[in-house]
Amino acid sequence: MNDRPTGIASLDQRIPFLLSQLGSHMAGQFQRRMTAIGVEPRTYAVLMALATEDGQSQRQLSARLGIHRNAMVTVIDALEADGLVKRMAHPDDRRAFAITLTDRARSLLPDLDKAGRSLENTVTAPLSAVERNTLRELLQRIAAGAGLIPGVHPDLAPSVAAMAQQRSSPDETPSRRGVDQS
Repeated sequence: MNDRPTGIASLDQRIPFLLSQLGSHMAGQFQRRMTAIGVEPRTYAVLMALATEDGQSQRQLSARLGIHRNAMVTVIDALEADGLVKRMAHPDDRRAFAITLTDRARSLLPDLDKAGRSLENTVTAPLSAVERNTLRELLQRIAAGAGLIPGVHPDLAPSVAAMAQQRSSPDETPSRRGVDQS
């Protein structure tokens, strides 16, 4: 006897619903895996962007990830407070900071990659290697058609903006925030 609920067959035939259902499931799984490593999902993209090109300015990171530069300041503040990045003088622009990964962040990168690959393997386990590649290519085409930034979750910018709002307070003392941190 099958104890699996029957669900709603008409919705199970709709691609937007299936994508949303799987997306929600994957977001929860991703959250749990990142939290276990000690990284917030909303900062994962910044760490990965720095892993591919360390020393970018905040302005470069915000443009690359589609995050308002003021919100990026808050993300970098949080990552710096967690000991994952540090601000250094930018070699080409004395008004900007170069954001670099710390040794602690570098030591976490293999675990982050392993967790991401493990999640991908889990979700695509019912598929052959050819089917996985086909699915990836089709999803990339759909994402491109929707105008999404490759490799950047569309909820990243709103969650970063909410993070910025939480961290700022009316009686905040002047700090690096007042400086153009591009």
